[in-house]
Amino acid sequence: MMSFSASQYAGQLQALLPTGPAWPREADAMLTRLLCGLAAEFGRLDARAHQLLEETDPRTAYELLGQWENVLGLPDPCTAMATSVAARQAACWRKLAFQAGQTPAFYIALAASIGFEIEIHEFDPDVDDYDGSLTALIAGGKYRFVWRVHVLNAGDYSVARIGDPIGTRLVDGAGGAVDLECILHAAKPAHTHVILTYPET
Repeated sequence: MMSFSASQYAGQLQALLPTGPAWPREADAMLTRLLCGLAAEFGRLDARAHQLLEETDPRTAYELLGQWENVLGLPDPCTAMATSVAARQAACWRKLAFQAGQTPAFYIALAASIGFEIEIHEFDPDVDDYDGSLTALIAGGKYRFVWRVHVLNAGDYSVARIGDPIGTRLVDGAGGAVDLECILHAAKPAHTHVILTYPET
């Protein structure tokens, strides 16, 4: 969509004038200055209309970013309060773009949108390889609605050992994929159960 400047609006207004000595077009004429004053406001309104188009996309919204967050329910329990405009825009876009899906590609893209690389494993011999010790359970339908997400870049994780005190955290410091876990649990089909696993350190 083309934007018009104040000088272009002034030229358009002058082009609409009748001909004759009562309608001067010289730059210093009172009528020209009046038309330039009107054209300046038209140019300003034109620019604001184009800025409004930017606000219709959460990735470029600034003035209406707060309204986007209100409509999308942000911050939500899965999304920490963003401190920068770019982070707030990204959170809005993720919430809007990834409403629902049931394919591995959807969840891989969803994880990638917040910086995580994942692999998805389904307990289905026609789809994926799995631990042979689960064959009887899978054949009996125990894992029909279970799927596993292996997070490849989730920070430092340790494995709980027998004898560790109750309440020992598996996440070391601020590592891990806490937001990702929340987002995946919120986005998964309601009848399924997702298991998240991490590389051992």
